Amino acid sequence: MKIAAVVLFFLGVFFVGKSYVQLPNLTETIKASLGTHLLYSTDQTELLKRFNSQPLQRLKWTDLLPKLEKSILKRYQQPISSESETFGQVSAQILRSIEASTDEQYHDAMFSTNTIASFEQQSVSIDGFYVPIEFHEDKTPSLIFIVPYYGACIDFPPPPPNQIIFARLTPGFTSSSLEQAYSFSGILQQGLFEDIVGTSAYKMDITKIETYQGQPDDFGSH
Repeated sequence: MKIAAVVLFFLGVFFVGKSYVQLPNLTETIKASLGTHLLYSTDQTELLKRFNSQPLQRLKWTDLLPKLEKSILKRYQQPISSESETFGQVSAQILRSIEASTDEQYHDAMFSTNTIASFEQQSVSIDGFYVPIEFHEDKTPSLIFIVPYYGACIDFPPPPPNQIIFARLTPGFTSSSLEQAYSFSGILQQGLFEDIVGTSAYKMDITKIETYQGQPDDFGSH
């Protein structure tokens, strides 16, 4: 059983490391679009008032990590280009994955709920993908996880809880493409939400969702 557990953990580390290449690979496709498209906006006036009353902080996924955990994850989740990866690069990733499977600090970081207190109740924007959890009667998502790479919590193991943001949506977000990257804006909060597909350490009161534009997030390449 111990051997099986180590093998499963190793595979999870390997695929999580590779999965972080997904966001940059969409860059050219998204750049080909004519501009940012608004796909969802809230009608909650108080929320909009709070959101517009303070400067907007454009976050990268690494910003959500405490300093120590950021360095631990970066050590094992090195960028690999899926278009030009060599046998040596893959071998190095496998060796890092084996090392990570026995590193207690890495294990703790992968399940960490530690957050950055300074982002509490701040107006933020972050680029990523969404995973639907529940739906309204009109089949649009009512509960979602915002994640840094495509396939998280579905085709790949979930990222650490402090790399997942939980959000509630009112009916109306009709985009059904899980492969599309989006820009999510709203008020960020600390708070746990647990579901069978994953656990989040952050929550967001969303004001708007737009198609993703601009340069890929740096953590999206790890």
